[in-house]
Amino acid sequence: MSGGVRTLDAEALAQACAGGRAVRAQDGEELVVGAHLVRELCRRDRDEIDPRGLAIEGAQIKGDLDLSGMEVPFPLRFTDCVFDRPVDADGADLYLLAFDGCTVPGILANGLRVRRDLDLSRSRITGDLRTSASTSCGAAVWLCESEIGGRLLCQGTVISSTRRAIQADRMRVGGTIRLLDGFEASGGLRLIGARLEGSLDLTGARLTRPDRGLALDLSDAQIGGSLFLIDDQRGRPPLVRGCIDLSNARISGQFLIRAAVFEPAETVRGTGYSSRRSSGTAISAPGLFVGGDLSVEGECRIGGGADFAMGSFSTIRIHRECAFTVGGGRALDLTNAELRSSLLIEEGVAVEGTLRLAGAHIRGDLRLSGTRWSRPEKESLIAAQGVVVDSVVNLRGLEATGGRLRFRSASVGGVLDARGARLCNPGGDALSLQQALVRGPLLLTEGFTAQGRVLLNRCGVEGRLDMEGGTFSEGIEAVSATASGGMGLRWAEVPPRVDLTGASTTVLADDAARWPQDTAISGFVYDRFDDAWDWRARRDWLRAMTPFDAGPYEQAARVFRQHGHPAEAEHLLIEQRRQARRAPAPGGRSPRRRIRDARDLLYGLTVGYGYRPGRVLWLLGALLVLVGAMMLTPWAQETLRATDPRGNVYAVDGRLVTVDDVAAPKDGTATGARRGTRPGPCGDGQVRCFDPLFYTVDTVVPLLSLGQRATWYPETRSPHGSLVSTLLNTAGLLGWLLSTVVVLSFARLARPV
Repeated sequence: MSGGVRTLDAEALAQACAGGRAVRAQDGEELVVGAHLVRELCRRDRDEIDPRGLAIEGAQIKGDLDLSGMEVPFPLRFTDCVFDRPVDADGADLYLLAFDGCTVPGILANGLRVRRDLDLSRSRITGDLRTSASTSCGAAVWLCESEIGGRLLCQGTVISSTRRAIQADRMRVGGTIRLLDGFEASGGLRLIGARLEGSLDLTGARLTRPDRGLALDLSDAQIGGSLFLIDDQRGRPPLVRGCIDLSNARISGQFLIRAAVFEPAETVRGTGYSSRRSSGTAISAPGLFVGGDLSVEGECRIGGGADFAMGSFSTIRIHRECAFTVGGGRALDLTNAELRSSLLIEEGVAVEGTLRLAGAHIRGDLRLSGTRWSRPEKESLIAAQGVVVDSVVNLRGLEATGGRLRFRSASVGGVLDARGARLCNPGGDALSLQQALVRGPLLLTEGFTAQGRVLLNRCGVEGRLDMEGGTFSEGIEAVSATASGGMGLRWAEVPPRVDLTGASTTVLADDAARWPQDTAISGFVYDRFDDAWDWRARRDWLRAMTPFDAGPYEQAARVFRQHGHPAEAEHLLIEQRRQARRAPAPGGRSPRRRIRDARDLLYGLTVGYGYRPGRVLWLLGALLVLVGAMMLTPWAQETLRATDPRGNVYAVDGRLVTVDDVAAPKDGTATGARRGTRPGPCGDGQVRCFDPLFYTVDTVVPLLSLGQRATWYPETRSPHGSLVSTLLNTAGLLGWLLSTVVVLSFARLARPV
């Protein structure tokens, strides 16, 4: 009846279905179909219904449409229909079910079996229905334990609920789930443990949770295809107000996020048996497996963190237009994750928050060049303790503000390139590579700037540690660090402090004049200098370091000596002894210390601390001159005596005492003799004649025996005899000491270097 209300009866409905015709309202009329008629039709025999099934368009469905437990072998299609009561299809076994453009106050379909598609496209579904499947909250659409042989289509669908829009735990879908073309869900989508043979497509979807809780729960889900959260062809970006949970989910294909907007979630307190999730998390996906790539493309605005801890991925790629805004939180958490290829964050990406890579294994590259980082969680912008990167770590041109880059105990299989990076964390650590292993070069060059400490303690670099052209505003600590390929330490500005205690390298390439005064290089071992063999520059380099340490002098001297510069090595060792004497004593200068310093000063002036034995020859010559001059004087010669085997005593000018009777001399130093004296001072050959020159040599150089000192001795009872004896004995001791030094010095010079 045109322009009025037409109520369809059972016979008309049966005839339409038998003929394969759609039941639709005429122009201007309002068509009413009783829900009980639909149920009765579904109970008819299959042969009475055309294979096209039931199709109702533009009608009002009055009453409860109860299909629970029914087996319907033909399609059921409702187009632009309005239902005044929820649809109940619990446990039903249907061929196809479609609500296209309908208004439905809820769908109960737990345990539903649909051999083909379940189509909810363009429909408006509202409600907070409760079932025995959940005691915690209601949902607008219930599909728990349902099986859909084809696709679940929600193109342009709008679902509203105060808590959950769809609850479909452990649902199985043989095809894809398409929530796109303006799909909106006010309330969470819960698909815990769902199994999809195809993909999950959220192109242009808008998922909002009024309480900013779980907007999409895919924990333990398995997706045989890919997961798409991308903008549609009209440029409508996907919007997620709340959290996406992918805990322990498995995606066989790729996970693509493009031009999506994530608005931060508040702290999510789990309801029922679910767990509590951290505050501000946009994507919570610990244990997620993605068989393909995880890509974040376009102008993505992620206002919460992405937690992929313990996950497994092929490649994670974040494109240049993206931005993470999680100030004070975790922007990207890959703790203990495995990347079968690389982690690539392109140049221009801005991240407010922390990148966590603790314990992660990246089998390809870690590329963060040109990225910008700020507002970290707990002082670390990049927390990569124990990370393993099989290939290259590229930090070139990276900018970090307000936090540190921490790679403690990390392992890098190739080069770690931080050329041109700018790290700003005043008063804290800018870069920490403590106990890290870098199997290639470590490059902190070409404008690298660190406003904060650079920590390389116990870091092992199998390539070259290069800091040429870098700026280290708060110093470098590299205690026990090793660099097998050498160290390039020609920094752009002199750092305030450098600590290389116990470090080791092969080649030291530096500017000796551009080291800070506060330098600790005790135990620093290197094999050679690159091209600077100026011992004076090295002396000034070592002299400028405070406090004094003897070890660096010995190391530098060893390097000079091993490379054919023994004289330069001795200069450095002499300087070492000088600085040791000048170094302040811990308890002040005691009298004993003053005596030791004086002895050390004398040792240095005389023989150059043993490294200038040539000076002894001058001292020995001076002693020879002094003794020779003394022995040429009459008062010294008058004291000398000699005795032959018969007991005759001689002075240098004749016999004094003989065994024959002769006149006693007037000086009283001899007794009378029975015979006359024999002329001549040598006793006619009975004693060796006195020679002042040879006597001097025999006294001063006791290593030689000329017979003079053994023959002639000072008579202590004569005038000046005691003085001459004392002087000669002292000269003999000094001569023995100086001669020994000369001999030992020649022996040292004879040794091969």
